[in-house]
Amino acid sequence: LHPRYHGSMKTHHHPNRALSQKEMEARRLQAAPYFKKQWSERVIGRMCGVSSVAIHQWKVAWKAKGLNGLRAGYYGPPSKLPPHKEKTVRKKILEGAEIHGFSGDFWTLNRITKAVKSWTGVLYQDRSVWHLLRRLGFSCQKPLKRAVERDEEAIRTWKQKTWLLIKKGGSEMA
Repeated sequence: LHPRYHGSMKTHHHPNRALSQKEMEARRLQAAPYFKKQWSERVIGRMCGVSSVAIHQWKVAWKAKGLNGLRAGYYGPPSKLPPHKEKTVRKKILEGAEIHGFSGDFWTLNRITKAVKSWTGVLYQDRSVWHLLRRLGFSCQKPLKRAVERDEEAIRTWKQKTWLLIKKGGSEMA
């Protein structure tokens, strides 16, 4: 690389580690000033750590739409719900399942599918509703299963007294 071209544009990342959409967009946007200066695609590619073919594609997009051509797009099909309805769904999920007529205050994919249909009129498949949940900031969680009769105080006492005696050899228990 020519010393004049070596600078802040050089990026280092592991070749097997994928960059996030935001990181890739930032890298594309860094190339824009060099398109304006008409630097060669090969030099820009070396600086950005990508192939000259990728730089050519970026340049075509930049010429067609300016900086907007370099911004990250949306991938996959568009959401079935508009943003205002997604906010409503998120709010209702946070209210809890019992408030919305389910027994037990927990959500399952099947329950959320039914609830979203009743709240918005939009039908998701159980197998697809988790995409909506991820977009809304929810994650899969498994509830702890504990016996109703569980006595935390008795457990704590047993650990502090009985278990210590057993560990010592039980001579004091006899």
